[in-house]
Amino acid sequence: MTHPSSTSAPRTKGGSPLELLKSLGGAAGILTGITFVSGWLYWSTYYTAFGLNPLVLDFPIPVVSVSISQVLVRDSAPASGLGAPILIALIVCVALSGLFVYWRTRGHRGSGFVLLLAALIMLVGAWRLGYHDADLDAGCNSRLPTVAFLLTTAPDAADAPPSCLNNMLSCKLVLHSSGVYHFFEIPDCSAGFTNTVGAGLATAEVLDAQVKMVRILRSKGL
Repeated sequence: MTHPSSTSAPRTKGGSPLELLKSLGGAAGILTGITFVSGWLYWSTYYTAFGLNPLVLDFPIPVVSVSISQVLVRDSAPASGLGAPILIALIVCVALSGLFVYWRTRGHRGSGFVLLLAALIMLVGAWRLGYHDADLDAGCNSRLPTVAFLLTTAPDAADAPPSCLNNMLSCKLVLHSSGVYHFFEIPDCSAGFTNTVGAGLATAEVLDAQVKMVRILRSKGL
């Protein structure tokens, strides 16, 4: 006596379609997390170089996650001299990420090593790029916007305030966050200026409540 043959849903090498989707989702989540950490590390390194504490800065998660892509595009410009290294690093990271997803969905034991290698390249690259950009923006070819303030009250002369507090465009704006402007005076490049971000460049700050008017001149590179 013969029994009618039963049909079943097609199965992939790594398991059912549902298991495959779960594995893909898990891999995508891991890579997204590494991308976020890389973005935070970049900005943390960048602002630490200006003497700011990144732990008290307001870093919106969506901005941190997406802005690293904008940074890579900006720093890939021929003028930066980083186009080739960034391109090579991106190709390697994309290839490793693809290999990680492929091996993870098939339960390959080497997927963890590939992920570790990709994460290492991304994190080291973000740290190095953050330091490079801070060093550039603190110097004579800074891409930061130029800023000048007109305060509600005259600045205290005893504090030797930056000239930009007297409504002169003589400072570079590092960050405006949580009601505070962080800035530093434009260096005198004619006097053989040398960058000092390695030790943390000293920045001044002024509160929104102290500012009557602010003028910001954005650079082309920003």
